[in-house]
Amino acid sequence: MLDVRQQLGEPGQPGQLHAADAAVEVRQLGFRELTYRRFMAHPAAKWAALGLGMIVVACYGAPLWHALFPGFVQAPTDFTLTQSNQGPSLQHPFGTDSLLGHDIFSLVLYGGRLSIFIGIGGMVVAISIAIVVGAFSGYLGGPLDAVLMRIADINYSIPILLTVPLAARVFGHANPLSIAIIFGIFSWPGPSRIVRSYFLTLRERQFTEAARALGVSSWRIVYRHLLPNAVGPILVSFTLGIALNIVLEAFVSFLGFGIQPPDYSWGSILSNAQEYMVQGNWWWVTFPGLTIVATVMCINFIGDGLRDALDPKILR
Repeated sequence: MLDVRQQLGEPGQPGQLHAADAAVEVRQLGFRELTYRRFMAHPAAKWAALGLGMIVVACYGAPLWHALFPGFVQAPTDFTLTQSNQGPSLQHPFGTDSLLGHDIFSLVLYGGRLSIFIGIGGMVVAISIAIVVGAFSGYLGGPLDAVLMRIADINYSIPILLTVPLAARVFGHANPLSIAIIFGIFSWPGPSRIVRSYFLTLRERQFTEAARALGVSSWRIVYRHLLPNAVGPILVSFTLGIALNIVLEAFVSFLGFGIQPPDYSWGSILSNAQEYMVQGNWWWVTFPGLTIVATVMCINFIGDGLRDALDPKILR
């Protein structure tokens, strides 16, 4: 056998490689780092995440901005009757309303906190139900699968726009928490079918059969072995569902069944503006509407980026 030193050469000998130079370090990327790199390689998703972060910070930091800049950002209880129905200006970038003289920019900031809360809260409830229903329906199958899927079909047939007014009567007031719970209860069938479809495939894999052969309980197989493999589509469904709930809340509040003053959301701001649209007060509708569009577009782009980043078939 040849000595390694004869192959690589002695240190300091010209024209020869050192052993340290010949060694090539190969590091395997983990799941999180690989997902992050794939997501950052998606230009639209990367900039959408930055835009959504700015919107969230601006909305949830509204009380701080009011404390730091009281003349620029007003609280929802602050208004000036003499400044009502004014167009956009340096002092009021989004103009003022035609009722009491509220600053529209300030209402958009404070209203965004409730709209985003309802969007995220509704999907937290929906995904929680969807994981339980979809996981056990897809893994166990049989009569349990048939019963759970029929319940999902019944849920699909109930119009959510009729349940919100009814729930408002039950709860006594359409508060953000009750609306988020209602949206979540009626939004779980879609994600549950996605979870079920993945579990139908995963339960036939070799690692699942090996776990059964070792005597692992069904509960542990579902939440320890199968659920981590379905986290990708669950996360994408969760992200896209937030955008859907924000639009749904705006529509429900626009009809007068959602958030109402003294609380404000993006939908309630539009609801108060509808009767003044014919008077040429275009800013009261335009800027809250554009804020909803921008937020929903950012969330959808983030969802597309996550779908590509979590797809093992895509190599970047």
